[in-house]
Amino acid sequence: MIIKRLAMHNFGVYASTNTMTFDGKKPVVLIGGMNGHGKTTFLEAVLLALYGSNSFAYTEDHKYSTYGQYLKSFVNLADGTKKTFIEIDFELDKKGEEKYTVRREWNAEGQKVRESISVKKNDEYNPFLTENWSMFIENILPNELSKFFFFDGEKIAELAVADTNEQLKESIKAMLGISVLDVLQCDLGHIMGKVGKRIKENQNFKELNELKDKKEYTAQKLEEIDAKIKKHEGKILELKEKLEKKNSEYKVHGGDIIDQRAELMNKRSEIMANIMTAQGQLLEMTGGELPLQLVRSLINNIVIAGKRELDHKMNELAVKKIRSYYDIFAKKLKSDKSIKQFLMYVEKCGAEDKIPKLYNLSDITLAQLNSLNKEALDLTVSKTISICKQRKKYERKIEEIDSYLSVEIDENSLNTTYREIKQLEKEIVNEEVEIKDLQDKRASVNGTIILLESEYSKMAERVLSALENADADERIAKYAHMAVEILKEYRIRLQKRKTEQLAITMSECYKLLANKKSLIDRVTMDNKTLDLHYLNSEGHEVEKKSLSAGEKQLMVISLLWALAINSKKKLPVIIDTPLSRLDSAHRVALVKKYFPKASDQTIILSTDSEIDEKYYRLMKKSIGDVYTLKYNDKEKRTSIIEGYFGW
Repeated sequence: MIIKRLAMHNFGVYASTNTMTFDGKKPVVLIGGMNGHGKTTFLEAVLLALYGSNSFAYTEDHKYSTYGQYLKSFVNLADGTKKTFIEIDFELDKKGEEKYTVRREWNAEGQKVRESISVKKNDEYNPFLTENWSMFIENILPNELSKFFFFDGEKIAELAVADTNEQLKESIKAMLGISVLDVLQCDLGHIMGKVGKRIKENQNFKELNELKDKKEYTAQKLEEIDAKIKKHEGKILELKEKLEKKNSEYKVHGGDIIDQRAELMNKRSEIMANIMTAQGQLLEMTGGELPLQLVRSLINNIVIAGKRELDHKMNELAVKKIRSYYDIFAKKLKSDKSIKQFLMYVEKCGAEDKIPKLYNLSDITLAQLNSLNKEALDLTVSKTISICKQRKKYERKIEEIDSYLSVEIDENSLNTTYREIKQLEKEIVNEEVEIKDLQDKRASVNGTIILLESEYSKMAERVLSALENADADERIAKYAHMAVEILKEYRIRLQKRKTEQLAITMSECYKLLANKKSLIDRVTMDNKTLDLHYLNSEGHEVEKKSLSAGEKQLMVISLLWALAINSKKKLPVIIDTPLSRLDSAHRVALVKKYFPKASDQTIILSTDSEIDEKYYRLMKKSIGDVYTLKYNDKEKRTSIIEGYFGW
C-alpha cells in the first residue's frame, strides 16, 4: 500500500484546501514542521480518512463523547462555510494497478454533524466499496494493526517506560493472528449456551393458534388506524383549499398592506432621512467649490493668463541675471561686441513682448487654480450629479410607499377574514396533531405485528421440526465441545511458534539499532503471557529498569518493526515526532538503518530539532518527497511548502 496523495480542506490548522502528493521513487517522505503546525493533524487525517469512527486516534481519545464532536473539533472556520473534507489516494502496490480514492466530508452546521463517504477505484465511483469500506479496509490493514504502522514517537517513549501492557498484548495477538482464535472460541461458547437453553420437544399447537389470533387482531387494528389517518389527511386537504382562498381574499382587499403598514412607515422614515442627508450634502457643496463651475471658462482664462505672466516674469529675471554676469565678465576681460549686441537684442525682444500684470499670481496660487480647473471641479460636479440621482431614486420610493399607504381599506371586513384564516390554520394544526398521534400508534402496532409474525414463524418452525431434530442439540453440543478443546491446543502451539519467530526478528532489529550491541544478545517472549525478556550473551536476564530511556524506546521500536515484518503486509509507516528522548548515537541508528528500511513508504513528521540539517544530510539519499508545514500566526492557518526548512 502506497499513499499517493492527501488533501485536507478546512481541517484543523489547514484552512481552505491543502494537498500533498507523494510521487518520489525513494522510500522516505519527510514532512517538517514546528510544534503546533499540523504534524499530528496530518497523522489523524490519514487515520480518519481510512477508518472513520474506528480510528484509534478517536477511540483512544476520551475528550469527545461522540464521533460528531470529534469531527466538529477539526472544522476550520476561516472561510465561514463550516464544511470540511479529507481525501486520500493510495495504491495497493508499486505497480499501481489498483488505485483507491477515499473521501470523507462533513458539515458542522447545526447540532448534529453528519459525515458522508465516497470511494473510487481507478478513478471510478464504486458504490459497493462506498457502502462496505470499513470491511474492505479491515482486509487491507486491520484497525487493530494500524497503530503498528501509524504511530506517535512521544507515545512510544511513554510505552517504553511501562511494562508490556494489556492493550499492547492484545494488539500483538491481533498482529500474529492469534486473537481470531479467541473470537472463534467465544462464538462456540455462545452456541453451546444456546443449545443448553433450547426447548427440545414442544408441540404446543394451542400457543401457536393464540399467536395467530393475536396477529390477526393486531393487523385489523392497523387497518383501522390507516383508515383514520386517511380520513384526517383528506380533512387537511379541504382545510388547506379553504385557507388558500381566504389568503387570496385577504391580499386582494389590502391585507398585505395592513400587515406591512408599520414596516412601510419605518421604511419611509429611513428613506426620508436619506433624502435629508443628500440635501445636506448638496447644500454643503454649494457653499464650496460647486458655484465656480458657472465661471469655468473665466477660471480657464485666468490660468492661461497667469501662466503667460509667470513665463514673462521668469524671462525678465533671466535677462537681468545674464546682464549681471556679463558686466562682471566684461570688467575682467575684453568683451566680444557680438555678445553685447545679442544681450541688447534679447532686452529689446522682452520689452516688445511686455504683458500687463493683471493677476500677478504666485506659483502656489497658480498651481492650486490649475488643480481646481483640471480635477477638483470635475470631481465635485460628478459627485453632485450622483447625489442628485440618488435623491431622485429615494423620492420615487417615497411616492411608491405613499401610494400603498393611501389605499382605502375596509379594516372590519379584513379583520373578519383574518380571524377566519387563523381559525383554519388552527384546525389544520389540530388535524396534523391527530395524524401524528395516529402515526405513533401505527408504529407501535406495526412493531407488535412484526414481533408477533417473528414469534409465530419461530414457533411454527420449532413445532414442525421438533421430532426430526430431537437429537440435533446433542450433536451440536458434542462437536462444539470437541472444537473448543482442539482450539485450546492449537492456540498454544500457534502462539508459541509465532512468539518465537517474533522474538528472533525483534532481536535482529534491536541489534541493527542499538548502540551497545553487547548489552542484550537476544530477546525472548513468554508464549503464554507475551511478556518480553532481555538476555545477555551469557543467557542471564537484563532487567528492564537497567536500560536507559533511549534503549527502552529502541526496544519498543524494534518490537514495532518486527511486528510489521512478521505481518507480511506491505504497508506504509507514518511516524510522528520520531526521535523524542533519543541521544545522538541512537538517532543516527534510526536515521541510517530504520527509516530507509521500515517500509516501501515511510512518512516522517519531524521538527527541525529532531531531524536537523545533519540528520537530513545523512538520510537524503533515501528521501523522495519533502514538505514543510509553515504556520501563519496572524491568519491562524498552516500552509504546505515544498522542501525541508530550506535545506
